[in-house]
Amino acid sequence: MPAVGVFVAWPHRLRIFVTITTAVLCSLTVVGWFALPRDIQELFTVSQLLTLLGVLGLLVGVTVAVAASSVRADETGLQIRNGLRTHQVPWTRVHKIIFRKGDPWAQLLLLPADGGEFEVDLDAEKRQLMGIQAVDGIRTQRAIEELRRRHRVSQGSG
Repeated sequence: MPAVGVFVAWPHRLRIFVTITTAVLCSLTVVGWFALPRDIQELFTVSQLLTLLGVLGLLVGVTVAVAASSVRADETGLQIRNGLRTHQVPWTRVHKIIFRKGDPWAQLLLLPADGGEFEVDLDAEKRQLMGIQAVDGIRTQRAIEELRRRHRVSQGSG
């Protein structure tokens, strides 16, 4: 069966966790500010308030960026978004899709870009597939199976 259309995997439980965490952090910030007596609030300078809001923004931004991770597969290859970085990997560069027991997310083992011979060692080029997280259980297994199937199809052994 040929790989038809686009397949997209993203971390479901992580997105739920980040949504709840962001809501709680923002709520606690607002409640904490208004819980302070007025005379304490007046001691804060504008730069101190901006620093506190900046720290909150950084925490929210980092968690949202990680939760935005995804893996998109089509007939040409993979588009991997890990946090703020995006990688395009053609199927011709994919050696193997790895997901071992105990791994937090899947990995992609890549063939050398220069067309050289592949060697299995610690220096082999890899890409983390943070859009496919172990905590998603059966969704994770289905995503791995679909990517492996598409990889086989791209090699003509499908």
